[in-house]
Amino acid sequence: MRITIEIDSKSEMEKLSILLKTFNINAVKIVPVEGSALSIKKGDKKIDPKGLFGIWESQPQSIEKIRQAAWQRKRGA
Repeated sequence: MRITIEIDSKSEMEKLSILLKTFNINAVKIVPVEGSALSIKKGDKKIDPKGLFGIWESQPQSIEKIRQAAWQRKRGA
């Protein structure tokens, strides 16, 4: 029988290992998944987000108008 458990961190692996040892489960095989290494990419710090601030300043929007526009786009798609 095979059970697959995906773990994201070393601390989770340690906790699982302790749990298995408490039940005397020794037949455990750890297989790393290809491409599972987390890659952190640094953002482009040259982009100035201030240009996005106030995009509706000249045309204030209510949440109702935003929802209505979104629903109409969804139906038309």
